[in-house]
Amino acid sequence: MSTTGIDLPTYKERFRREAAARGVPEARAEAFLAVMRPRVGLISTPNDGGVVFRYGGLPRMPDGVDWPGSASFLGALDCEAIPRAQLDLPYPESGELLFFWEGHDNVFEPWGEVIHVADPSTASPRQRPGGPGAYADPVDYFATPQVHLPWDTGFYDDVAFEGLDDVAKAVEATWEDPWCDFALGGFPNCTGGPEWDIPDGIGEWPAERGERPTYTQLRGEYRVLLLSDSDPLFNSRLNYVIRAQDLAAGRYDTVSMVADVND
Repeated sequence: MSTTGIDLPTYKERFRREAAARGVPEARAEAFLAVMRPRVGLISTPNDGGVVFRYGGLPRMPDGVDWPGSASFLGALDCEAIPRAQLDLPYPESGELLFFWEGHDNVFEPWGEVIHVADPSTASPRQRPGGPGAYADPVDYFATPQVHLPWDTGFYDDVAFEGLDDVAKAVEATWEDPWCDFALGGFPNCTGGPEWDIPDGIGEWPAERGERPTYTQLRGEYRVLLLSDSDPLFNSRLNYVIRAQDLAAGRYDTVSMVADVND
């Protein structure tokens, strides 16, 4: 078994060669590459990296840590197993991040919460108070490196590349489909997030959205802690986002969850 996919430095070199061969100006190519982010796809096909995320099942929670309201438990991220060299996010060095969400029964106002359990050996499986058993049967997910744009995987047909046909063709010739059930890093994948929008210099910006974000905002503020391209049980896109400085400080109370439920 081996880890598949492509990391961001490798993709950049591949794209630069293809763009140069197509006559894309270097500055134009670099402006595009500056927008991309590394991400790690989580796939159910086993590889050498080991289990990184476990979807479903029951969370291991220490005594004294309350279950967040009426939320369901989505899954647990093993912080030690995260391939840090392939990401640009300061995840905790150890423990588990537990992801909860309220949305499959509350599609108009979904919300989520993240709890860091520093030492899972002191925790025990917990049922949701007053609710049914596990949200879903447990499924193990393994890591594969990817790259990501602030649009969905059909991006080269999108308004995001209006007027950038030379770049779009170079991308189409080099891209590997980054779709997966879950992912770490990259960009949010739904229109409700704080930085899903077209970055400055890429395509047209709708006037009704107000001032357009800058490259600095897109690269420096919110980051994706975890997303699902399609929650296997309810076909929902979930995005847990946090500012990088809050993640480094362990401020998981600042996590926002935005979603396209049952889309």
